[in-house]
Amino acid sequence: MRGPTTFPAPPARRRSRRMDGEVVLVTGGSRGLGLRLAHEFGGRGASVAICARGRERLTRAVAELTSQGIDAQGVVCDVTVPEEVEVLPEEVVARFGRLDVLVLNAGIMRVGPWETLTEEHFAQALDSMFLGPLRLVRAAFDPLRESGGRIVTITSIGAYLSVPHLMPYTVAKHAEAALSESLAAESAGTGVRVTTVVPGLMRTGSHRGAVFDGSPEREYAWFALLAGLPLLSVGAGRAARRIADAVERRRGFLVLTPAARLGMAAHGLAPGLVQASMRLMGRVWPDIPSEPRELPGSEAARSLKGRAVGVVTFLNERAAHRLNQVSRTRQTRGVGARR
Repeated sequence: MRGPTTFPAPPARRRSRRMDGEVVLVTGGSRGLGLRLAHEFGGRGASVAICARGRERLTRAVAELTSQGIDAQGVVCDVTVPEEVEVLPEEVVARFGRLDVLVLNAGIMRVGPWETLTEEHFAQALDSMFLGPLRLVRAAFDPLRESGGRIVTITSIGAYLSVPHLMPYTVAKHAEAALSESLAAESAGTGVRVTTVVPGLMRTGSHRGAVFDGSPEREYAWFALLAGLPLLSVGAGRAARRIADAVERRRGFLVLTPAARLGMAAHGLAPGLVQASMRLMGRVWPDIPSEPRELPGSEAARSLKGRAVGVVTFLNERAAHRLNQVSRTRQTRGVGARR
């Protein structure tokens, strides 16, 4: 039975004291929003533990954090493996002596027409973004209760608006959002507070780690374009600051972008109209080809041609390189994306 492998990092001088003495665990913390959150919490004085499946990226992320004076620990852990999840909080408490904030951020993303997907793809999404968080909350609840801690669930606007060609992701995120809001109610009186975060589009470079089905290059193009539009998306740094502020203030609910707030309001007031809009969107999305294929985002990016696409996706590509989304070695198998 494979358990987590830990890479301890030496203590370093903190740059702020707003969260001095607190310990934060971020799942999916080796890249993307998770890595940006680790920087943000560490910059506020917290000690930070990050977990991820990939040893190489995790090692780079811990080195990056410690170089900024953050007391950081990296733990190799797959949130879909119950045995690893069960001992993860123990590893963190053994290293730091406590646990104050648990950030449920790990996830995978598969983009494509639902007819090209299998039941296994849905099971993988639910395991990563519903059962994994549920198991980890169970394992971490006692140390969180002792510290009067917080649980932070990074859901998605996809939990409330079912965007075409993201069905496994939206189904799993819907379940994760329900889990988070249920935990907020169930944990009353325990001292543990729950913050449900609903991001809209974010420039985290997650398109590089997603898997694209059907017509991979065309699916990649629309996804990368939308995620990188400045007026519709938010940068990872700004998102991380707002999330950390919400944690410090013990807020229960946070929607990150104006577009996401508008979408949620529209769904609440006129769900039929929103559904009609999504149906229209589905009609203009890429059709199913005669020979569907599958490619990880890194491969789809290399296959995609077009100066216009490159210009519009520049901000997201820059985020991908800054947030450890681009592997130093060529990847031959796409397994999903951290947000």
